[in-house]
Amino acid sequence: LIGRALAEDRIVDLDSKNGYIQRFAEGREYFFRPIAVPIPIKPKSGEHTGSAIILSDVTQLHEQAELKRDVVSTVSHQLRTPLTSLRMSIHLLLDESLGGLNDKQAELLVGAREDSERLVSILTDLLDLNKMESGKTNLDIGSYSPHTLAREGIEPFHVEAKDKGITVINGVPEDLPDVQADLFRIRHVFANLISNSLRFTKPGRIIIVRAEREDGSIRFSVEDTGEGIPSEHIPRLFDQFYRVPGQDEKSGVGLGLAIVKEIVEAHGGSVGVKSEKGRGTSFEFTLPLERHSTEVRNHHA
Repeated sequence: LIGRALAEDRIVDLDSKNGYIQRFAEGREYFFRPIAVPIPIKPKSGEHTGSAIILSDVTQLHEQAELKRDVVSTVSHQLRTPLTSLRMSIHLLLDESLGGLNDKQAELLVGAREDSERLVSILTDLLDLNKMESGKTNLDIGSYSPHTLAREGIEPFHVEAKDKGITVINGVPEDLPDVQADLFRIRHVFANLISNSLRFTKPGRIIIVRAEREDGSIRFSVEDTGEGIPSEHIPRLFDQFYRVPGQDEKSGVGLGLAIVKEIVEAHGGSVGVKSEKGRGTSFEFTLPLERHSTEVRNHHA
């Protein structure tokens, strides 16, 4: 931390999620966030006489975050039991196991089934996000070809894309080196990004998944030719519960991209988005290369 502050000649702090010092005193747990401040010999000289470490007390913020996670977990689990009973009742009624239905009754029950499934999806997302934020999610890391990851991500959407008249293309080169990834979690990342693109892309247009090598990682992108996102909304797209105004209710409650961010960052990667109104959007994320691939590259260099 001190080395970065001196090398970059700026104030540097650690990651707000995991960058803290934990201490116990008088039977209580305290959390401090360290901040390194370079001390210049002269203003703007680039030379330093040393650095200072400031410890910011973030105990209250940490406790509030823990309380929020506990509340979300408790409420989500408590809702699951009655929701399961409700879904089963709707299924039995639609199956006409308890008697016939007229058209209006069937229509109402189909709507109730769709809403209950949507609620299940929201609760699942909340619990997943809660687990990842608390660091309780274990990743099953393996080595995978970027082309294979893209193919696995695209495959579940072939039918939906065909029905909508949209072409989804795997543009990831087959010769890219392997990355380190949890296959199940990265499928979830692609599922969220591709389903978003399908939702906002018109029939006759294309969605393409690309990837390219960067230092120590592979940068993936899911690019659509939809309407694009107004620039004022870009900085908040990965925030929890943030939805771009004007979206319909079926587009979710604003947790999908927050989960994508948590999954990618748990892999040691980063997320980003580029968009131009009327020309489309590109969601990007990086995954680290398999260690052997990095070593081979460094050896040849």
